[in-house]
Amino acid sequence: MIMKLSKEDVDLYYKLHWSLLSYVNQKYRVIGGSIEPVLMHENPQKVWELYGKLFSNIELIDSFGSENPFNFNREELDIVRSWKNYVKDRFLIVAHLKDYSVFMTNGEDQKAYGVLGLIDEIEDVVPPFMPLFVETILFPFKSRIIYCGLMSTYNIHIGSNMRRSIQAEYQKAKSKFGIINSLDKPVMEKKESDEELLRYYLRSASRRMEYEYEIHEILEKNPALGNVYSLEIGRSYAKEAGKKLSQIGASTTWFAVFEDIVIASGKSEEEARERAYAVVPQDKRAGVHVFRHGRK
Repeated sequence: MIMKLSKEDVDLYYKLHWSLLSYVNQKYRVIGGSIEPVLMHENPQKVWELYGKLFSNIELIDSFGSENPFNFNREELDIVRSWKNYVKDRFLIVAHLKDYSVFMTNGEDQKAYGVLGLIDEIEDVVPPFMPLFVETILFPFKSRIIYCGLMSTYNIHIGSNMRRSIQAEYQKAKSKFGIINSLDKPVMEKKESDEELLRYYLRSASRRMEYEYEIHEILEKNPALGNVYSLEIGRSYAKEAGKKLSQIGASTTWFAVFEDIVIASGKSEEEARERAYAVVPQDKRAGVHVFRHGRK
């Protein structure tokens, strides 16, 4: 899938976009002159000033819709009205995926947005490295998210520690809200976000050490995830146990582990699980991991 608008939609966006900014300029004369300026050819800094006027007086969008100075149809006016749900921030571009590029907000309660390009895909108009700091405005457009057409990039060196931190924040944002691909409705926290995040933190020994505090915080807030913790620890331990079993020449067998303890074995998965359940309390059984060692 192409990560940009169709030519027809690009033309429509720019028609509405420049008309709205022209209306703002008529109200505040940010760009002077005896004739109406062609905004697309103006200094980008002046266009940013127009955005500043617009977003500090967001009711201008309502008055634009009421006055309809350019005789737009209802669908076109609805698109302009939807721009009241804009997102303005200094973002981090953290990924270019199949369907969109991912822009992550800064500050608290970070969110990740799937954003389409306009004339070109975003990947083709920004420097070829990530994460990348940019400043822009996101708008809804026909149930998708686009950027306004102006984007300032910042050449900020990102070291390995900062890169890991950004990646962790990206995973946290995805786990909590998913990748947001529409601004037409309020963003809701995903019910399973804590579980997804916990699985991410537990995926390797290095992550478990790095996010020890966050893991403790999640389990304290949601004790019901204790079995998820036990299961993921068991899966990780099974990999190490498998290596040791190979070293000693153990025969093909099914093993059941609870966190970092082998609690049962059997000739089949069912037998190993049944034996494990015989020694593990019922409320802990979902935390048992069963694996096969040896040739399949």
